[in-house]
Amino acid sequence: MFVDIGPLDLRSETNRALIRIGAVSDPATASERSMVDKGALARAVLYGVVILYLVTDLFIIGGPLRRSFERRAPNSSEVVEAAKWAGVVARIHYQPILLSQVDRRVEENLWRSGQKREGLQREEKLLLRRAALNDLIDLHLLRLKVRFSQSEVPVTEEEISFELSRFTARYPSERDYLASLSEMGWSEKELRFRIAARIQQEKYLTGMIDVTVGEKEAEVWFEENKKRLSHPERVRARHIFRSTVGLEGRELEEVAEVLEKAQDELSQGAEFDDLARRLSEDEKTRDEGGDLGWMQPARVPEGLVEHLFGLEPRKPALIQTEMGWHLLEVLEKREPRERTFVEARAEVLAALEAVKRRDGLREYRKGLRERERKHIEVFFDVLERNL
Repeated sequence: MFVDIGPLDLRSETNRALIRIGAVSDPATASERSMVDKGALARAVLYGVVILYLVTDLFIIGGPLRRSFERRAPNSSEVVEAAKWAGVVARIHYQPILLSQVDRRVEENLWRSGQKREGLQREEKLLLRRAALNDLIDLHLLRLKVRFSQSEVPVTEEEISFELSRFTARYPSERDYLASLSEMGWSEKELRFRIAARIQQEKYLTGMIDVTVGEKEAEVWFEENKKRLSHPERVRARHIFRSTVGLEGRELEEVAEVLEKAQDELSQGAEFDDLARRLSEDEKTRDEGGDLGWMQPARVPEGLVEHLFGLEPRKPALIQTEMGWHLLEVLEKREPRERTFVEARAEVLAALEAVKRRDGLREYRKGLRERERKHIEVFFDVLERNL
C-alpha cells in the first residue's frame, strides 16, 4: 500500500540543506544575532560613559566621587583630626602611636630610674614625653624594617630566664619584686614578653653592627684608662634582711625587734648562717647564709654603701634602708690597686665592644629615622595634651 505525501518542494528542501551547511542564513538566526550585536553595543556605550565619568570626576573636575575618596584618605584633614581626637600622637606609614602608649613608656622609664611623675614640672613632663615618643618611633621603624618573628630572630626560654634573673636581682626579696610589678600594672608573663622583644631587637641590631676590637686598640685604650680600671676598695659581706615595704606602725617595730633579737643571739655565739637561713627574707642569699659576695661602692645601693664600707670586719650592725632592715656583717676588706692589661683584658674588650655597639646602634637608628622621615608624622598639640 502506498501513502500519498504530496508533491516535493525541492526549493524548501534545498534551502534547509543550505542552512544546515551554512551556505545561507536562517532568517530567525540572523534576527537573534542582530539583537545580540545591539546589546553588546549598548553595553559598550554604557561602559564608555561610566569610564568617561570616572576620569572626568577623579582627574579633571574633582567631583563628588573624588572628594569622597579624599575625605577617606589617611592624609586627609578629616582623618587626621579624627585620629588626633582619638589620642594618636604620631603616625609611621599611617600606623598610629597613641598618647597612652607614650605615657606608659614614660612611667616605665621613671620606674626603671626609681622616680615618680608626681612633683614634676610641665616642661619636665613634656621632655619625658618627647624622649619616650622618640624611643617608640625608633622601635616602630625597627619593627617595620625587620618584621621580627621567632623564626627570623629566635629567642630561647633560657635567654629570657637569664635576663629575668638579672632584672629580679635588683630587689632584695620576691615580695618587693612582685610589689614593683604590681605598681606598674604588669604580670610576670608580660614582663617576659617585653624581655623577649628587647632581646630580639638587640640580637638583630648586633648582627647589623661590626663590634670587632683589635688587640692593639685594646692595649692603647687600657693605657689611657688605667686608673679607671683599677680595683676599687671592696668588701665581702653577709646580711639578714627583713622588708618593711608596705608596713607601718607596730608592724615596722616588730621587724626591727626580730633583727635586734638575732643580733643578741650572735653575741651569745649563734651562727650567722643558721640565723640567715631561718630569718632572712632575701631569697637570693638566704640559703647561702646571707652571703653577698665581694662588693664595690659603685654596685651597692646608695642608702647602704656608707654603712657597708664604714663597718669594721666581724662586727654585725643593724642598718635601715628604704627597703627594710639589714643585720649586716663585713667579713673581709681589700684596698684598691691597679691591674695589669692581662688582668683587665676581658673587661677592656667588653668595654670597647659596648662602646662600638652603642655608637653603631645610635648611627643605625639615626640613619633609619632619616630614611623614613617623610613617613613620620608627629602631632605636637596632642603631645602637650593634659600636662
